[in-house]
Amino acid sequence: MKDKKSLKERFKLFNRHRYEWDVKKERERDRRIIDSFNFAIEGLTAAIRNEKHMKVHIIASIIIVILAIVTNASKVEILIISLSVSFVIITELMNTSVEALVDMVSPERHPLAKLAKDVAAGAVLVAAINALCVGYLLFYDKLLDIFDSKDMLHTIAARKGNVSILIIILVAILVIIIKSLFNKGTPLEGGMPSGHSAIAFAVFGILLYMTSDIRILGLAFFMALLVAQSRVKAGIHSFKEVLAGGFLGFVVATSIMFFLASFGILYNWLNILNKKY
Repeated sequence: MKDKKSLKERFKLFNRHRYEWDVKKERERDRRIIDSFNFAIEGLTAAIRNEKHMKVHIIASIIIVILAIVTNASKVEILIISLSVSFVIITELMNTSVEALVDMVSPERHPLAKLAKDVAAGAVLVAAINALCVGYLLFYDKLLDIFDSKDMLHTIAARKGNVSILIIILVAILVIIIKSLFNKGTPLEGGMPSGHSAIAFAVFGILLYMTSDIRILGLAFFMALLVAQSRVKAGIHSFKEVLAGGFLGFVVATSIMFFLASFGILYNWLNILNKKY
């Protein structure tokens, strides 16, 4: 009997039920992961809606992204810029949370409550001054070169990959800001406009200035349409929200790429056509 039991225990490892999993539990776990991201982004959008200084920081971040595109910042420079901007936004978020907590704990005026708020605001000030110094050191000479020399335009922002990534980041930031204004849906699902549609059509707009191969462009447009259609079919977005997202992404991407190509910053097939004719 013992031998039979031991054999059964040994072969339990090969029992097919051991490798089965509960699909419902897996979906619930995935749902929790998505919800945790949504809560985090909702906290960010709440700070953008309610805090005037956060709006200023976000606008400054967008300007910095545009400057990084125009001046063709190197990988190290982009890393320094990202750390500086993130540091400012993180300290502002912490300042907002400290203010909310202090207001809840101490509704009336208190010297210690004032001290807590002032110290948190001081942290934001230090981070903002640091970001200004970094921006000055990185961009001042490059911007002078751009305005002083026309030839410099042809040597700046030639790396299409970096430009493309920065455009997609800019589109994502704009989508989050607009969603916070409409206050509908969650940052990753639903709401005006559709972020998936915006990024998909931004990629198509970028490819218009990176290749003349009609097959690649046709495939990119078809994939963007599929992304938009899937959001409507799944009931996550309305047709209007998907259309608005696609329009936003396409206009932002093509406007930036057109600007870079028009001033000779971005060398592409349009420049080749102009030389031929």
